[in-house]
Amino acid sequence: MPRIFSCLFIIFIGVKTHSQTTAGKVYANDKTKESVLIINTTQDKMVSTDKWGNFEIVAAVGDSLIFSASFFGTQKFRVQPYQLKEQWVVELKEVLNELDEVRLTGTTPKIEEFNVEEYDKNFNDWLQEDIQKNWFLYSPKPTSSGIDFIAIAKLIFKNKKKRKKEKPDPNRFRVLELEELVAFFKTDDFFDENLLRNQLQISAKQEGMFFDYCESQQFDARLLQEKNQLRFLDYLLKLSKEFHQLSQETLD
Repeated sequence: MPRIFSCLFIIFIGVKTHSQTTAGKVYANDKTKESVLIINTTQDKMVSTDKWGNFEIVAAVGDSLIFSASFFGTQKFRVQPYQLKEQWVVELKEVLNELDEVRLTGTTPKIEEFNVEEYDKNFNDWLQEDIQKNWFLYSPKPTSSGIDFIAIAKLIFKNKKKRKKEKPDPNRFRVLELEELVAFFKTDDFFDENLLRNQLQISAKQEGMFFDYCESQQFDARLLQEKNQLRFLDYLLKLSKEFHQLSQETLD
């Protein structure tokens, strides 16, 4: 019988520990702040504040919590024992960054005319150099011009086929493309429509323009990797702030 009570006690303690939460209120500019994103990076949990600034999230002593919102600096905390027993307050500080002046011109970039003679010269130079370096790739039976064009065609096809099979190295810098960004927000569990609407304050009408603005910044595709999730979130908060400021200046 004592053994049964011991087992029940252990189970009770385990359940109690597992269900621990920390709760509090978030302020900004002396007012409660709604839709602040709170992330427990230790347990991979996420919530947001209600319209009164209240929050409650699963946590344990030592867990890392991150508080983030558009136009405000990100706050990071490590959970202390008292924060599991009583409510606590987080105050976000507004971040004010002036944007550089953006000037638009109506001039159209000049398109250089295609020079057939220069192209032929460059191609012939390349061809002669390649024949000297890779003579064994060309047929020993030359045509009347001294070059086996069938072998050249095979070589070009082989190189194109090889390039198609090669995949970009995920650990090397590469500019993120617009299609990748749009697809990422449609498939990722964290960076989704809810984050766009509530955290970045991007409406459905603004979504396309915001993605275009992100693409124009030509940022590193590696930010989409899971290990860079927090860095990508901070970067998106910065871009959304710049986007809203530019939109407001356009309306004014």
